Amino acid sequence: MSPWPVKEQRTYSSVGWMRSPMVEDVALVLALMAVLGLHPHGPLAVALGAAIPAAIAWSLITLHLPSRVHVDPTGIAFAAYGREHRFAWGEIERIRVRRFIVGDRVLVRIAPSSPLRGRYWLIDSMDGYDQLVRALEERARQTA
Repeated sequence: MSPWPVKEQRTYSSVGWMRSPMVEDVALVLALMAVLGLHPHGPLAVALGAAIPAAIAWSLITLHLPSRVHVDPTGIAFAAYGREHRFAWGEIERIRVRRFIVGDRVLVRIAPSSPLRGRYWLIDSMDGYDQLVRALEERARQTA
């Protein structure tokens, strides 16, 4: 039986947009523009000039900070930047939801998955965060 009898979509509301992953990426792009525009010298400028594009590229490739989570009776999808990683419930062997001392986020791991998929951070400013995490934890107990 599917853990979600109906379709649900979780996104960052207008209230939670300041803590959404997209805002972090915009801040990184602005920092990179400042580094490139101001032409500072030294190892910090070089490190920022390399690390910021790498961090943004990693986010685009892995979608590890999804802006939308879509669940329905057939599966779950994590989406960002117009891309989506979809997993069918029947193909998921294991879900692991890891909570941390810093209680504002959880790490959701789905197996089997490729090295660039299956690991997603969900932040508590997402609409319906508590319900989604509880349902994923219940599903994790069923797949353990």
